[in-house]
Amino acid sequence: MALRELDRSFGRYVSGTVVSGHKVPSYKDVLDREDPLRLTQRVLVQPLMGSLGYASLFSGDMFEGRVPGVSLATVSMNSQLSSASSRVLCAMNADNAPRGIATDGFRWILAERIGDANRVCFVSDLRPYYIETLDRDRFRAAVPEDDRELSDFISAFRGRKVG
Repeated sequence: MALRELDRSFGRYVSGTVVSGHKVPSYKDVLDREDPLRLTQRVLVQPLMGSLGYASLFSGDMFEGRVPGVSLATVSMNSQLSSASSRVLCAMNADNAPRGIATDGFRWILAERIGDANRVCFVSDLRPYYIETLDRDRFRAAVPEDDRELSDFISAFRGRKVG
């Protein structure tokens, strides 16, 4: 579903370069001029957060970074993730949140409060799964990715009851 929406938003060629990590999309690349950050949130972040157990959220909550018990920071696809990770660690302090998630839609960082400090405890790159889907769509064949990384990601990031 995400690949179809990226193809619709960028065109097949630009979509392929974005998914492969070779392009940071700008307004010029998005055919309907949607903000690349909003596109990242709408197509890559919000659906995955919903499937991880944060489905009761309104899309506005996701866009504003308000997730109960979790600080969320998103940057546009393929942007530097360091800015999102530092923002999420600061937001965890401000919100007194026990967990924080920083993402560009492909790469995900999970931080948790351990004692009095916030620590990055899990980093995952889901791009290989998107590339597998891209290869299968474009070339009708793909090398299957090992599902262990995806299982570890789901276990680590799954929504938990907080508080």
